[in-house]
Amino acid sequence: MLQRREKTGDDLWAELRARMIAETSSWITEALTHPEQAVRIPTIPAGSGTFPPSLAQAFWDPVLFE
Repeated sequence: MLQRREKTGDDLWAELRARMIAETSSWITEALTHPEQAVRIPTIPAGSGTFPPSLAQAFWDPVLFE
C-alpha cells in the first residue's frame, strides 16, 4: 500500500510558482502570436498636461468589462 505524505509549505509554494510561470509563459506566447490584440495604453509626456476624464472611461471600460 502506498503512503501519501502531506504537502509542506515548500511543496505548495513550488506548485504555485510553477503554475504562475506556466500562466505567464502562455500569456506572453499568446501576446507575441497576436500583437494586433494588444491593448495600447495612452501616454503623454510628464508635465505636459492631463487626460480628459472621458479618456479614462473610454480606455478602462473595454479593458475591464469586455
